[in-house]
Amino acid sequence: MKKTFAFACLAIFIPFALAYADQGGFTNSGGTLSGGSSVANPPGTLTIAGGNLTFLSTDGSTAINATFSNSSTVESCSGGGKGGHVTCSFTFTGTFSGTLTVNGATQAINGSTHQVYRTDGIVITGSTGYNSSYTPFYFSNTGQILRSDDLNGTNLISYGTQGSDVGQFYGAYGIAVDSAGRIYVADTYNARIVRIDDMNGTNWTSFGTYGSDIGQFTNPGGISIDAAGRIYVMDTGNNRLVRMDDLNGTNWTTFSGIGSGVGEFAQYVAPVAFDASGRIYVADTGNKRIVRMDDMNGTNWTTLTQSPVIYIYIYSFGSPIGVAVDAAGRIYVADAYQSSVVRVDDMTGANWTSIGLGSGATPHSIAVDSSGMVLVGGGGAQIVDNMAGVLTSSSQLTQYYGPYYVFGATPVPLPTPRPSAISFSPPTLTFSQNIGTTSATQTITITNFGGSPLNGLNLSASGGFSETNNCPAVLPAGSNCTVSVTFTPPSVGSVTGALNVSDDSGNLGSAQVVTLNGTGTTPAAAVTPTTLSFSSQVAGTTSTARNITLQSTGTGPLQGASITVTAPFSQTNNCTGSIAPAASCTIQVTFAPTVVGSASGTVTITDNAGTQTVSVIGSGSAPVSLSSTRLSFGTLAVGSTSSARTVTVTNRLNVALSFTSITASGPFAVASNTCGASVAAGASCTVGVTFTPTALGSGAGVLTFTDTAITSPQTVSLTGTGSAPVTLSTSSLSFNTVAVGNTSTARTVTFTNQQNVALNFSSITASGPFAVASSTCGASVAAGASCTVGVTFSPTTTGSITGTLTFTDDAATSPQVVSLSGTGQ
Repeated sequence: MKKTFAFACLAIFIPFALAYADQGGFTNSGGTLSGGSSVANPPGTLTIAGGNLTFLSTDGSTAINATFSNSSTVESCSGGGKGGHVTCSFTFTGTFSGTLTVNGATQAINGSTHQVYRTDGIVITGSTGYNSSYTPFYFSNTGQILRSDDLNGTNLISYGTQGSDVGQFYGAYGIAVDSAGRIYVADTYNARIVRIDDMNGTNWTSFGTYGSDIGQFTNPGGISIDAAGRIYVMDTGNNRLVRMDDLNGTNWTTFSGIGSGVGEFAQYVAPVAFDASGRIYVADTGNKRIVRMDDMNGTNWTTLTQSPVIYIYIYSFGSPIGVAVDAAGRIYVADAYQSSVVRVDDMTGANWTSIGLGSGATPHSIAVDSSGMVLVGGGGAQIVDNMAGVLTSSSQLTQYYGPYYVFGATPVPLPTPRPSAISFSPPTLTFSQNIGTTSATQTITITNFGGSPLNGLNLSASGGFSETNNCPAVLPAGSNCTVSVTFTPPSVGSVTGALNVSDDSGNLGSAQVVTLNGTGTTPAAAVTPTTLSFSSQVAGTTSTARNITLQSTGTGPLQGASITVTAPFSQTNNCTGSIAPAASCTIQVTFAPTVVGSASGTVTITDNAGTQTVSVIGSGSAPVSLSSTRLSFGTLAVGSTSSARTVTVTNRLNVALSFTSITASGPFAVASNTCGASVAAGASCTVGVTFTPTALGSGAGVLTFTDTAITSPQTVSLTGTGSAPVTLSTSSLSFNTVAVGNTSTARTVTFTNQQNVALNFSSITASGPFAVASSTCGASVAAGASCTVGVTFSPTTTGSITGTLTFTDDAATSPQVVSLSGTGQ
């Protein structure tokens, strides 16, 4: 039973026998990827390991050495069900770049591989395709003609703008190239055909006006050039194919007919293709067929709509949008419906082979070059490697218009062997450097991605730029070298220089210029504020940070900032490396006073703009405050103890204050203490002090706090005066003349206890002819009280006589003495 498919899928793969050195492919099976898998045609071994792909033919004539740019491995399983067996395998896919060497000749290549292997590593089947890295082609984004050296947009250039004048296009949907390399454009909405010699628009020539007569077109969509140089135009709006000998319209010939029969097409859109015999091939999209005819009369009209039976299947075209024919006569069809390319050997559909272009492809055109490389345009550009793999363009190719806008993709004709091709990455360098200095090195990689050695490579730099390089005089295909460029600006302002390269490149000619842009700059700096003032800060603590902004105000970067500050200020900053113009960095300054009182310092910034300074000021305050720094106790009788006077201690630190000791010196004592071993941050405590004079007169001492504050010790001066503990109403008593043997009347002495405690007497005695006649003092006298002692004089001899009245007690001034005198007669 035959099954017909209206879509294209990979039906079979025919191993490629290296018919072209510029592109090819092969299949492999057996062995392992890392240990080597056998290739049948050409016989050899494929190895994939460690991010590399290598192939070596058995006879040693062909070798591929490449590195993967991306790859993936996916596991898939099938089978199962009730009692079923599950079979798993892995699929490895990857794209690579490297070199192909055939019989000693090396060229740069790109390629892709698809490998399926079992869980034990044995390869089930694999296919690999490759093509030259240098694959120049033209395409249109409808308003411009563009040329790229490869799918990555290398050396991408454009010509034209949108419009209808010279050098302008409006819907440039078709491109063709003649044997002289001249470019033909179907300028669709301008209803004309344009020819230019090169991408500079040299010798701009156009033919055609809007209409349906001879020499007129209506929306010409496709254009082709046959081996004789005749021009074929799909005149879409007039539903006809036009052939003319030249751009004068010589021998204007048309073929028309709308329908699905012999001599009819559904529409006239896609450019025609030719085989070596000059026969004409047309993608008849609406009728889902390829048509071949011998000439513009439709002679030997032949169609192809489907494949022969392949196993039990028949494959059909879905929407054939373009057709191309290679040098061997094989026919390639771009199928827009399934985004695929179909290749057949002839119009019987023999060896029907299909490969998908990927989900992002929207094919508009297809072309094949003399090496057999197939180029598809639409959804970017795709290169089909011998039906073994597909390489897709990068976003760099279509960065300005998007991947859809790739129309009329047409290979640039190249000689055999494929010439060298040079590229520069990046394509230009830009420097900005302060005058008087040399920039850091920037590098340019020069790559020969062509098919022949790049000879005579010579480099030099100009315009304030210098270069060194490791480039050999001959750069082999598939290799690269590095140029290191520096910029030393001679003056302020813009400088344009060049890296001048001479060689024999096949793509950019004998001389290339890489533009070097430089700007000579000067650094400048500004700081804000210029003075930084801190509020009062407790000594021994650190303030919160305050910011200084250092701004780069010049045209060049501010570099090498060295920042210092004098104590008791400190700083941290993020001013490292290079500060771009208009950018800034921050210096954070803190204040940590070690003493009480004013402090000042300077932040000094040294950089390539000079020296900038910021004044910093602050004031240190006491970490511990005392309610008083002096206590005066007044006058107090010796031996008495005063009532306590208090000092309040306040901890102004943000941590607890620990005490080593709290002491009083001299006749003073700590009477009370709520401070204990420590006082909490911000808290207060009190210390009571008493005065106990031990001597008459002024007394002094110090209350000392020894603690963990940076201002320790803190002191309070203590003063007081010691007064007599006992006072006598008189210090002497004088008796009148008393006859010997008689006794005088008593005379009294008043004794006052000035102490604040009772005074105890040991004795009260009188010496000589004097006697204590009376006493109210008794054994003691109360604090602050007085008593009296009466003394008499009883002379026993004549003449002057003296004696003493002595009070012996527990006062500090004991004994107290009163002088006694009298005269006996």
